[in-house]
Amino acid sequence: MKKYDLGITELDYLGKSDSVTFRVNTSDENSGYLLKLHYSDSANRTKDVIESELYWLEALANDTDLIVPAPVRNGDNELITVISYGTEESLCVTCYHWVDGEVLDREPTVQEVSKLAFLMSALHQHSMQWEIPDGFVRPVYHAENLMSSIAQLHKQTSSGLLTHEQFTCLESTARRIAEVIGKQPLTPEYWGIIHSDLHESNYVFDHEDPRPIDFSACGYGFYLFDIAETFLHLLPDNRKAFISAYKQHHQLPADYVNQLESYFIWATLRNFAFLSVNPQEHEDLSRTIPYVIERYCQKYLKEEPFLLT
Repeated sequence: MKKYDLGITELDYLGKSDSVTFRVNTSDENSGYLLKLHYSDSANRTKDVIESELYWLEALANDTDLIVPAPVRNGDNELITVISYGTEESLCVTCYHWVDGEVLDREPTVQEVSKLAFLMSALHQHSMQWEIPDGFVRPVYHAENLMSSIAQLHKQTSSGLLTHEQFTCLESTARRIAEVIGKQPLTPEYWGIIHSDLHESNYVFDHEDPRPIDFSACGYGFYLFDIAETFLHLLPDNRKAFISAYKQHHQLPADYVNQLESYFIWATLRNFAFLSVNPQEHEDLSRTIPYVIERYCQKYLKEEPFLLT
């Protein structure tokens, strides 16, 4: 913290996921910060990848009126502070302005959903116009990402998490989704930098306005995939309200429902793959996977609509 001149009074431990996070309290009661210690050494959490996330956040803070967790540069004007310890180990540390607001503990109202759609459209509008800097490195959400989730789930057939028949259905569904992905143009109107994880734990409401937080999953992807990820956590009527509001700012392709249904299942499979690594999640997954197969996958394979009904 010597690298940052923030008037720190105390640190409050928040939690641990792909980073260890703290709330930084200061002598100014109206000012707070978020501190992240990035301990993951995966390919998706290298220094270049982390720094690229901060480039977009900094651009959003400078170019738009959105309230985002804007990064704080250290005393050396760097976005990342690298702390060395031991003989060969190092740790990337990042600091952000705290975003005030409350996480909803309920289904949002139609008005709240409409404002959430406006928020997402603003993120997409910025992405369409932003000139991506050299050295920008973020995950790419394309067919390979989808099939990597299927490969992860296949490993769980031997553990008994899902049967061979269940996996076969998921794999068939994924292959059809991959065909849809392959037909989409990678043009600025449809493809760019997306949040990729804007669900109810990653946006807060302050004075009835939604604010996005936790951009750690942001990357290259379809704007409709971004919407589909949010749809995982909304009821059908709210999905309709979201689309209605979003369309006020962006024209959607003629087959947007089919794409959204494809990406909705894709986002679900990605979530399954992520959770399946943790054995403590298997009990819940063993109940959820059959439901998803019956409620979504089987209908999708029969070309029966399910997303907005």
